[in-house]
Amino acid sequence: MSGRYSDSDHILALAGVFQGARMTFELARVGHTDEKMLEASVATLFVTHPQTVMAVYGSAANLEMGLRHFIFQLSSPQDRNPEVTRYSIQLLQLGQKLHQDSARLQALGEALDNFQSRAEAFEFDRDTRYSQLAGIYQEHISTLSPRIMVQGDPANLQRGDIADRIRTALLCGVRSAHLWYQCGGRRWHLLTRHRRLLKAARELAGQMDQE
Repeated sequence: MSGRYSDSDHILALAGVFQGARMTFELARVGHTDEKMLEASVATLFVTHPQTVMAVYGSAANLEMGLRHFIFQLSSPQDRNPEVTRYSIQLLQLGQKLHQDSARLQALGEALDNFQSRAEAFEFDRDTRYSQLAGIYQEHISTLSPRIMVQGDPANLQRGDIADRIRTALLCGVRSAHLWYQCGGRRWHLLTRHRRLLKAARELAGQMDQE
């Protein structure tokens, strides 16, 4: 994937980041999230040679949660969720670190390839898949700084299945954050291109509503 990238391309990647952040928040605070959105995000981990940014996600509908919350967070600063904001910023920081670390990126890619081979051979159930992906996050991402400290209900955070889903959601968020940097995005663009990005997000949401 190479070439010039549009504001819509940037929004797709940012929506993926915000989706990972929002799912993390929901899992930690209320113990569940939209499984369809989580599965759609997981699918992006295995799109390794896309021709376009949209090809990573399949369709804008697979980013509905992230897109809605991106628009809300940027258009209503007085009401924004500080935890989702913090997770999003930290995911972008981790995406940048990964983008700059070719050895770690290669190792992560190999781990995901190995996981996919095992998942197909042994027909992992959903909980096993999340457990395996959480392990990949712990090995290849959680050792990076800043380490994301998730806040929430201790009863949720102590449950293994929820903790696995949180780490999986964060792994998906990092994947989109890395894509953001691949497309030429920078964290300061959220400030300097605020209006452009918000306009593109609303246009994409409008197109999704018409589908």
